[in-house]
Amino acid sequence: MNEHDSERLRDMFVQRGYALTERVEDADVIIFNTCSVRKHAEDRVYGKVGGMKVLKKNRPQLIIGIVGCMAEAQKYEIFKRLPHVDFLCGPADLDKVPDIIDKIRNGAGHIVYIESYKSKRIPEFSKDRNAGHAGFVKIMEGCDNFCSYCIVPYVRGRERSRPSKEILEEVELLIKKGAKNITLLGQNVNSYGKGLKEEIDFVELLRKIDRLIHRDCFARHRNNGGLAMTKIRVSFLTSHPKDASLKLFKAMRDLKSVSKILHLPLQSGSDKILKRMNRKYTVAKYKKLIESFRKIVENGSVTSDIIVGFPGETEKDFNDTLDIVKGLQFDGAYIFKYSPRPGTKAFKFKDDVTLEEKERRHSILLNLQKESKTRSCAQFTVLKTWS
Repeated sequence: MNEHDSERLRDMFVQRGYALTERVEDADVIIFNTCSVRKHAEDRVYGKVGGMKVLKKNRPQLIIGIVGCMAEAQKYEIFKRLPHVDFLCGPADLDKVPDIIDKIRNGAGHIVYIESYKSKRIPEFSKDRNAGHAGFVKIMEGCDNFCSYCIVPYVRGRERSRPSKEILEEVELLIKKGAKNITLLGQNVNSYGKGLKEEIDFVELLRKIDRLIHRDCFARHRNNGGLAMTKIRVSFLTSHPKDASLKLFKAMRDLKSVSKILHLPLQSGSDKILKRMNRKYTVAKYKKLIESFRKIVENGSVTSDIIVGFPGETEKDFNDTLDIVKGLQFDGAYIFKYSPRPGTKAFKFKDDVTLEEKERRHSILLNLQKESKTRSCAQFTVLKTWS
């Protein structure tokens, strides 16, 4: 999601006549697009921006801004700790950033744009956006799940979806500009369509995109004198296990343009911890989903997210997570140490797993996943050898 927002920011500035530079010493404007999912990410921003105090002192005309989820979560605390920062802007107001820069140049200071996530509008890319071989398309924003550890609903707001017409137009534009890989983005794509006037869900959106792609590719194939049709791949992030369905898996199997990779966060292999996390599914349901996916989608891949050291996680809970990771053999996994986030329900829980223990569990699980991935690759190599 942050990569999509950064791309949109770059696009807006280039269209305003700005040029990108790799050296901060040459920059007139420096913007940090931030994440608040983990404390470590915020600490890095404080360290990096804090190190620019001397640069700002030597070049008072330099404009420094912090945008994204950290601006929404930390608000005025940022100005207290980093008084040399000129502005803050939440993720729902990124389209205002170029105008904010103009206001600062005209003498304004410490500008703040936050809490626009409370509106139902989702800002779009310009029709003149730059596009490469890969492009991101935001289909929805926000989350209604309120997992006890997660800051997202508080910094990106409640779920709101874009009309399918807007999404299809953006996908078509990317294809015309040469994009071969398109990633649909949402905090929980399975919830797409809720609140829209049109009756549509995520699977129907995938069908519409697939029809658009094949119609467009066929037209290009015909206009190019029968040259080979360009293959365009559509992937999506992220799905929630409580909403993932056989209907989605069958669509992934049947729609030619849709990727066969499913990212389905597990978070824990313990029912007790899943309940404390407010994940709204059990380990048994999760395992059944993965088994169904692999049965329906031939050669499909499954990746996941896992948190270790969540408050109340005992050695038994951790071993339960190890067991399910061993059993399910993920093709890839992002493994995180629990980080308390102010404002979340879990922030009130006693953080009773020591940092040392979190590090140990993280290392064990990371090594187990690496072994699992190595075995998976080896099995794949054997299959390829015999084909």
